[in-house]
Amino acid sequence: MLNVGLIGLGPEWEQRYRPALAKLAPRLSVRCVQASILSRAEQAAGELRCDVAYGLLSLMERDDVRALLVLDTAWYGSVPAQLACQVGKPAFLASRLAHRVRETDQLVRQAAQTGVTLMPDFAHRYTPATARLRELLATRLGRPQALVVDVVANCNPGAAEWDLPEAARDVLAVALDWSMTLVGAAPVIVRAARNGSPGECLELQVEFRRPPSGSAAPAALVRLANKISHPTDNGSDPSITLRARVECAHGMALLEGPQKMTWHLGTGDSAGERIVESLASDRPAIEVMLDHFCRRVVGGLIPVPTLDDLRRAFQLVDTALRERGERRAACR
Repeated sequence: MLNVGLIGLGPEWEQRYRPALAKLAPRLSVRCVQASILSRAEQAAGELRCDVAYGLLSLMERDDVRALLVLDTAWYGSVPAQLACQVGKPAFLASRLAHRVRETDQLVRQAAQTGVTLMPDFAHRYTPATARLRELLATRLGRPQALVVDVVANCNPGAAEWDLPEAARDVLAVALDWSMTLVGAAPVIVRAARNGSPGECLELQVEFRRPPSGSAAPAALVRLANKISHPTDNGSDPSITLRARVECAHGMALLEGPQKMTWHLGTGDSAGERIVESLASDRPAIEVMLDHFCRRVVGGLIPVPTLDDLRRAFQLVDTALRERGERRAACR
């Protein structure tokens, strides 16, 4: 059992985090809640049968709180993560990626100096479809060779609308991180461009390092959808939906959202029967991600996303967008 303190509730509390915490009750116990709106904190504390904290430090310094779930930073920004480093308590950071990255360098240094785990919300790594794809890559399909990733931002009911330039940067960084973790290599080239379609969608052209075996270097095309979707499910899926075609050494897989995939062995005329898998009964990404966070906190060696991953993805996207802007300026 891991005792945690809950900081902020945010727009996804009711549909995403509250159900996940209920499912994880045998492993994770919320001991205290702090939120910028006191009435919401009191309501959540009543439902969770725990205490209300009236300040960040009063929650963090409690002896019965071993780790922190930062679900909404409100106007505090990066302060909860900084204080987590100061008090030496691991923290799961669930607010939007783009809102945290401004001070990532400082947080990375603080976390390294204190040895505190700060785990960002990379739910796209934990979807049922992604987990199943990893199994198939290891057992049947072989190494990824070419990826086409379409990414769209979901806006859950009650969530504030995203600022479009910031949202574009956010979803591109998420899709690039997903591609890097799937391929298992760092990109050597990331170019930003417009794809010339009627909607003029933004895309990233990614080339990865050549594998040690000497075979062809993997490549990825990340395409940003030109609209924001409004999901009608129970909110358990991540706020970004990935759809991807992954061509592998021994076959091909097609991901159609977080819970469905189609795959087959062979290529071209030798392609085998297509197998369609529905993964709706598998645990949603948020449950798996919080479970991994718990295991890491209690001393497990299970790998989890880091602020270095967050910084790397955003830096690659920022550099690609900046270079595209410079190319356009030079052509005028």
